[in-house]
Amino acid sequence: MVLITAQEIIDLAILTAALGYIFSGFIKRPRDILDYLRPSLAFDDIKYAAMIVAPAVILHELAHKGVGLFFGFDSVLHISVWGLGIGIMLRFIRSPIIFFIPAFVTSTAAHTFPEQFAFLALAGPAANFALYWLSDWALLSKRWPKHNNAFIISRRINLWLLILNMIPFGFFDGAKVLAGSPTLYFSALIIGGMLINRNEKKWKNYSLRF
Repeated sequence: MVLITAQEIIDLAILTAALGYIFSGFIKRPRDILDYLRPSLAFDDIKYAAMIVAPAVILHELAHKGVGLFFGFDSVLHISVWGLGIGIMLRFIRSPIIFFIPAFVTSTAAHTFPEQFAFLALAGPAANFALYWLSDWALLSKRWPKHNNAFIISRRINLWLLILNMIPFGFFDGAKVLAGSPTLYFSALIIGGMLINRNEKKWKNYSLRF
């Protein structure tokens, strides 16, 4: 099976554009005085929001797909047309609350292998966990100070995606991990929770610097 199909690439492009538009109402590119002389501020916000949010969502889904392919499953990435449509509609009417389902990966054979399916389900939140720490490192390293705002937002978005997706019921990844391997779920929850809690406490000592 090919690693990624042409249709999946098209879906990822659509997903990136949709995420940029949906979150452009909440994530604004930092301005300088010359920016207000340009006519494309709204489009700049869409690009900026896409740059921050799209990696969190896309790498989450590609992690599911990658682990599925590693185990030999027929993992295929799809965008949720109606799920994205809801988010776009809410953004269009300027709703203060955004709800949407961006994408999902289907792996039909995975359900017959519970433990492997648990690792597949955990891969998405694990990608957000990694991006959370990457953003954290980028901030504390002070190598790209002009991008601090983007790293701060990315850090928070990936943390929330991680927490939401580890909810142990419904259609969330956490429910799938728990069903396939309770040991894996609680190990990830305890170890990950302790590391994040410790880091969030440490972060309070640095937050005033940014």
